[in-house]
Amino acid sequence: MLISHRKKFIYTKTYKTAGTSVEAYFEPYCMPEGAWKEMHLREMYESDSGVIGYRGSPRDTAELKWWNHMPAHLIKERLADDEKWHSYFKFCVVRNPFDKVISAFHFQNKALPNQSRWYYYRRRFLKRYHDVAHNGIPPIMKREFKNWLIAGKMYIDRDKYFIQNDMCMDYFIRYEDLAGGVKAVCEQLEIPFDAKRIPTYKAGIRPKKDYSSLYDEETVAMVSAMFSFEVERFGYEPPAWLKG
Repeated sequence: MLISHRKKFIYTKTYKTAGTSVEAYFEPYCMPEGAWKEMHLREMYESDSGVIGYRGSPRDTAELKWWNHMPAHLIKERLADDEKWHSYFKFCVVRNPFDKVISAFHFQNKALPNQSRWYYYRRRFLKRYHDVAHNGIPPIMKREFKNWLIAGKMYIDRDKYFIQNDMCMDYFIRYEDLAGGVKAVCEQLEIPFDAKRIPTYKAGIRPKKDYSSLYDEETVAMVSAMFSFEVERFGYEPPAWLKG
């Protein structure tokens, strides 16, 4: 999350939406001019120029005043200035939930040893089952994906753009057009835009394969229910092969 007093904006960081890349792009305007250096991981920062939330290894958020994935209501509460909250330009990133969920599934299973069983199967058997139905996705992986959803492992991060029942953002960058969205925010804030300055973090976690084939009608229905607001508000749709 970011607060810039220099440029009068607030950025809330959603989950699995290239949030760190967008965060890093706008961080310089949360520090005194010339003070910023690019870092993937960063300690919490606060000054008269702005705020950058802690971004690093998982920590107990009770130890922190500001951290990367803070909900909007806490940012508003700790900003403790209604005039700034209402007048600052507030934005975040959204992503097609059917794609976002797959990204989260891969990230969690690779990051957490006790959830990495399907990676073992993938490494050992994917070549062997390269000709199975649904673009070479082993049945074990589809079962693991469904079980992961049923277990409630997917984090619903609507608290980054809603406070209670009220949407609190002025603008949504779409992950599917990240550069275009960043450019639109830059124009709003009168900040120079340079697409080359948008960094790429966490690339390579998700295997390069059409993993939309992890879905079946049941899991599409589950994700549609989880993200009903995003599907309706932004017009996101399930994998194309399921629509016919």
